[in-house]
Amino acid sequence: MKQIFFFVCACFLATGTTAQDYVINASTGTSLPYEYNASGSTVLGIPSVDVLSAWQTIPFSFDFYGQSVTGYKVSDNGYITFDNGASTSDPSNTAIPSVGGPNNAIYAFWDDLEVISGSGSADDVFNYTYGTAPNRVHVIQWYSVTPISGTGFVYTAIRLYECGDFDIIHNYGNATGMTATVGCENASGTIGVQTAGSPIEDYPSVGSLGDDDVVYTFYWDQINYDLSVTSIDLSGFVYIGSNTISGTIANNGGSNITSFDLNYTVDGGPVQTMPVTSTLNAAGGTYSFSHNIPWDVTVGGQYHDLCVWGDNINGSNADERTCNDELCVNLFSGTGNSGTRSVLIEEFTGAWCGWCPDGGVILDDILTTYPNDVVGVSIHDGDAMEIADSIRSGFAVSAYPNGMVDRKVFAGEPDEPHSRGSWTSNTVSQIGSYTPADVYLTHLYEPATRQITMEVKGVFADYSTGDMRFVAMVVEDGVTGTGSGYDQVNYLNTTAGHPFEGAGDPIIGFVHNHVLRALPGGGFGIAGTIPTTVSPGDEFTETFTYTLPASMDETKIKLIGFMAYNSATVGEREVIDVDQADLGYQGNAGLGMTKLATSIEVYPNPSSDLVNLNFELQESNDTRIVIYDAYGKQVALVNQNLLNSGSQHFTYDVSKFEKGVYFISITVDKNTTYTERFVVVD
Repeated sequence: MKQIFFFVCACFLATGTTAQDYVINASTGTSLPYEYNASGSTVLGIPSVDVLSAWQTIPFSFDFYGQSVTGYKVSDNGYITFDNGASTSDPSNTAIPSVGGPNNAIYAFWDDLEVISGSGSADDVFNYTYGTAPNRVHVIQWYSVTPISGTGFVYTAIRLYECGDFDIIHNYGNATGMTATVGCENASGTIGVQTAGSPIEDYPSVGSLGDDDVVYTFYWDQINYDLSVTSIDLSGFVYIGSNTISGTIANNGGSNITSFDLNYTVDGGPVQTMPVTSTLNAAGGTYSFSHNIPWDVTVGGQYHDLCVWGDNINGSNADERTCNDELCVNLFSGTGNSGTRSVLIEEFTGAWCGWCPDGGVILDDILTTYPNDVVGVSIHDGDAMEIADSIRSGFAVSAYPNGMVDRKVFAGEPDEPHSRGSWTSNTVSQIGSYTPADVYLTHLYEPATRQITMEVKGVFADYSTGDMRFVAMVVEDGVTGTGSGYDQVNYLNTTAGHPFEGAGDPIIGFVHNHVLRALPGGGFGIAGTIPTTVSPGDEFTETFTYTLPASMDETKIKLIGFMAYNSATVGEREVIDVDQADLGYQGNAGLGMTKLATSIEVYPNPSSDLVNLNFELQESNDTRIVIYDAYGKQVALVNQNLLNSGSQHFTYDVSKFEKGVYFISITVDKNTTYTERFVVVD
């Protein structure tokens, strides 16, 4: 539950008199549509040390200390100034107000900070705007900036509201020993307000999720009645059936609130109202609500706009600041039916990296423990196995060893790449979790030409939406070589009990496994194969080809195919599902890896009674034939026996099946699976 506190900060005048100033409410938590890792325009890039940005225009009218301001400059040291004539970025924070400057400023976390390269996420300062007029919000975000000590990182933001006022957010960080100023000051430096901890405020202990963000909201005029919905507990999706609307509403006004009406509407339809009797203390009291009228979703695959607000305060009083009343979220409806998720781990490593052998040990332990649920690949940097992968740059990888689990941002992490200590727990949390689709990989290898043809198929169990793409990878095990491009630097050489204790530093002749060798369609796939919105039962296939160089050992090649969301926004690029297969070449002269099952036919399609399956088996093999429904549930086992090579024919009675989409899956030699879709009708 969000917690909001009210405190009065001392306001000072150079003359010793009092004047109007901002009032600060302190609260906990932020929610969509604000995101600290959203896409934006960089205003201070690497390196930025004690510099001001170019002038940035505010995209709407905004008043600061009662005066209209049109833009600002950003300091790497954690503040903005509305003074277009300012030319110096001051790293030495002071108590405010202070005529010495910087003046006409908002101090998000004013201390000696730098935007520099280093380990972890890439430092950045950017801005962006969300919402629609007249309720737009302009964000200035300091992203993973570095204290002058060089230890730790800081995420902080300023949000300017079109309806007036602003807030400061402390998102995420691990910097300690800071002595910052947080507050604001007028143009002359004679009036200002700061938080109770300023000018020696340390950075708070906050994680990467928005629910514990520290928020300081600055109000120019403390009105009596001001309700604001601060969160809605729906994470982008609703499901067919009954959905409870819950969240948090806050009292930002100067009077206690004892009753109000809580309202919501979907797509501008009828207003659903619930009377609430509860005490929300002035200037920060909150109420966690669950609306007593559920939202009944009847159709999947659609976007809906849900808006929630409060009114009729303490009987019939109107809200005196209407621009912040309502919180609206855009939600996509689905069935909640899931495919069977396998997990992709992408390890970032290099022969030069002394701690990377430990990352390899952790990856191998996970693959050994969960052999049927996890797929692993090692993406090399700065050594003889490096390729132009686009993945490292796309995810701003700057620390090694590092890794991604399903390209997801997990609690406690600012980005998809994260340290090896949490790979195992994050992988376990992903195995079998909800996914809207299953992915199947089949392939053909022609040893004479060394050409690999991969087919990656996605079969959807639920509605889904977004820029979804297939990605194919070629991976090699057992890679060795001579020299520093292959010999593995090993800081674990003297670590007692470690598998690489005493192995040498560097390890000469080190064997590298799971090495990414090629990305036939690029690290983020190619747009266009999968529509933006899909339905249960939809299936899509993309074919990739790659010619294996003579330098690669065809007996040690693995193929990986997966589907993932594509976006420029951190946290919106998650892998949907992944499949893996051995190339299967064993060096048999003239044989290689041929397509084990060909000429596959399912008929009649659609069918109401009997379904026939014909195919050619190239050689005698164990063959398993299974029928699945559209949600990935096995509904029939047709065959699980050794079949001789040649023509195969099976007939199955589907007259008792519910009408809908089904899939016949043929698995040959426990390795290669072929899937065909058919429909049962009345």
